[in-house]
Amino acid sequence: MRFALNHSIAPLIPIVDFLDLASDVGVDAVELRDGMPPGWEFPDTANVLLLDPVELRTMAADAGLEILTINALQRFDQWDREITQQARVMIEFAAQAEIGAIVLCPSVAAAGTPALPSALATALDALQPMLADAGVKGLIEPLGFPTSSIRLKAVVDAELAARGNPACLGIVHDTFHHAIAQDPTVSANTLLVHLSGVTTSDLGLDQLGDRHRVLVDGHDTIDNLEQVRQLSVLYEGHWSLEPFASSVGSSATLTDDLRASLAFIAAGSDQRAL
Repeated sequence: MRFALNHSIAPLIPIVDFLDLASDVGVDAVELRDGMPPGWEFPDTANVLLLDPVELRTMAADAGLEILTINALQRFDQWDREITQQARVMIEFAAQAEIGAIVLCPSVAAAGTPALPSALATALDALQPMLADAGVKGLIEPLGFPTSSIRLKAVVDAELAARGNPACLGIVHDTFHHAIAQDPTVSANTLLVHLSGVTTSDLGLDQLGDRHRVLVDGHDTIDNLEQVRQLSVLYEGHWSLEPFASSVGSSATLTDDLRASLAFIAAGSDQRAL
């Protein structure tokens, strides 16, 4: 298995230190971010878009790391002038930094309010030529929250099929969101997997949020290993750790914690495949 680290693991540390962390852990790829969900501290030193893309490309190469994605173009399916400009900036930066893809996240309405209608087709009409021209992929990540405008991968699969499954578009399979949406689909369009576990057992799936997302270990309650087994039949890309809980990044033993989680996932996947 090829593993990667998402900067959500430790968003308070600068990008240069995060690259060092990834090298120390022994992975060969990272995902960088331009922000975190509301409520998380996110210093400028962690914002990938504030770096010089050519210098970032050199930093990653010197560290022996591939930068898989920029996370993320938020509420991309509510396409408007603001999102158009954000998309242009992000795609141009990714191309200059030789970052392979940007993650596309749908809108999430406030708790207790209806999900917004998704303008997925309209957004992809605009994004597809931009991505193809730049040689950058757009990875659509269904979010399982009850108020998300795109919860299920089948919705994305249908839209991609209608477009002839273009090479510049794909899906992020997020094990947390897959679980809380109770999504039955494992998609052949999967181009990236995000892994995070949940260890609390006193909340319903619709009550879980990013703050509950921790490293995958033996206390996981959303069966990451079963998802990995199912995905392994059709997926050969990177498996990227993407916990959000602040307790992960603040751990005094973060490097060892990450290594232990990666070993647990690799060993568990092998056992399930037997």
